[in-house]
Amino acid sequence: MRFEHWDPLHFVIIALTAFFGFGLPYFARKFASPKIKNAIGYTLGTILLLNYLVYVIYRIDSGYWQARYDLPMEFCNWSAIVTSLALFTRNRTLAELSYFWVIAGSMQGVITPDLSVTFPHIYFFIFFIAHSGLVISALYVVFGLELTPRKGAVLRTVLYSQIYLIAALIIDFALDANYGYMREKSAAGSLMDYLGPWPIYILWMQLLGMILFTILYLPFWKKNARAE
Repeated sequence: MRFEHWDPLHFVIIALTAFFGFGLPYFARKFASPKIKNAIGYTLGTILLLNYLVYVIYRIDSGYWQARYDLPMEFCNWSAIVTSLALFTRNRTLAELSYFWVIAGSMQGVITPDLSVTFPHIYFFIFFIAHSGLVISALYVVFGLELTPRKGAVLRTVLYSQIYLIAALIIDFALDANYGYMREKSAAGSLMDYLGPWPIYILWMQLLGMILFTILYLPFWKKNARAE
């Protein structure tokens, strides 16, 4: 049975994502010692990496693993990698990429999940740990560990995003794949349905990404302007 958008289970997942996404950073800043704050970050990063490992094992064990579907080439895979590294290293550039990529892009996996199974299938848990867990982790990077975006963060993120776009296009055409929905839109329905045919919707996604990055930067704009 396919996961249904906006049914009670979906609302529960969104509510839990919001609760931990805002609750963990608040706890870290208000009550946690530096040691505990770091431990939370390391735990989140480890969960993201282990979840991908479980996904690979699940696909291989089920006999489904194929290069055209299962390489770490989805946008959420790249987001998970930079988020995990940001949690482990506290690198500011990785933290910026995590914040913008996850909140502007990967969050769509929570809002409009493209999921062919539902609770209690194992892939249901893998999918939402990968997406809701990613949102929670990215918010923790910025608001829990306080690795906030710096001046120029939007431009840096746009430029790094082109690396993913080019890599995904090359892999998609080489393997007849659809990583990042670079060749066709999501079958589950999403914002892309309103952005025109291929390749026009890719250009619109780029433009919308830049707009969303700019909006997401606004809470930090005044602080960075004052620091000059």
